[in-house]
Amino acid sequence: MSDSAWQELHHDDLVDAKIISREITGHRVDVYVPNDVNANTPVVVMHDGKNLFWPEHSTMGNTWGVIEVVQGLDIRPIVVGVWIANNPALPSIRYFELAPQQVLEADPSLFGEMPVGEEVRDHALLGDAYHRMIAEEIIPEIVSLFNLDLKRSSTALCGSSMGGLTSLYGAGLYPDVYGTALSLSTHLAYWSPDIIEAVLSGLSTEPRTRIWIDRGTEELDALYEGLHERAAEFLRGNGWDTPSELQAKVYPGTNHSEPVWRDRLPEIFTWWLEGIALSH
Repeated sequence: MSDSAWQELHHDDLVDAKIISREITGHRVDVYVPNDVNANTPVVVMHDGKNLFWPEHSTMGNTWGVIEVVQGLDIRPIVVGVWIANNPALPSIRYFELAPQQVLEADPSLFGEMPVGEEVRDHALLGDAYHRMIAEEIIPEIVSLFNLDLKRSSTALCGSSMGGLTSLYGAGLYPDVYGTALSLSTHLAYWSPDIIEAVLSGLSTEPRTRIWIDRGTEELDALYEGLHERAAEFLRGNGWDTPSELQAKVYPGTNHSEPVWRDRLPEIFTWWLEGIALSH
């Protein structure tokens, strides 16, 4: 697939919708488009796009079940799935693209004990270029393609783990583009805990970015205990004081996996979409 025209892809589970795909700046981009798309259709951009629609491409053989989830909503958004770049020479490129670049460059001590910390330190971070591609190339192309009257209130970033962390970071980088950051199983472990305030302090307060953060209690998610609460406390202390602005959830008995995030997604998307309606 090259940087060329959009291709429509077949998927057995699609009902009254299509998926189109193309490569943009070295990244495959898959886009779920409902057949009733109109100028006011919301848009959510999701990281780790290979895990959203296609079991045969997903990291662990499971997907987020995005098609099933979205088709069950009263309002179906456009879902943009951005794959991590394919770079065999840089096997940990996901960390380079999803790490909060400016935060870490300003204070390298925030790398803490990240397992790939030394490798990351030896290579230029790519997070800002990744978010620039999304905000300045991909979203404008989607807006043009479907004649959207897209507002920040109806545009969200969404991801899990490192994808959750970069959703918070990207919303801070582009406050005029994104009105909401949806961060599942936010990867706050291994870094210096001070990365929490460093990333969250970049979020817009006027207008205020709507935030969803959550964690489970098992396996990797167990390491987020206390860190998740620290993030929620920081946000509440800085004005995120209503349920429509902040949701900070704990899901007991859940781990760090696509089936878990799939189960949460209807609740998360419903909260996001109901907030759009309240803002108009």
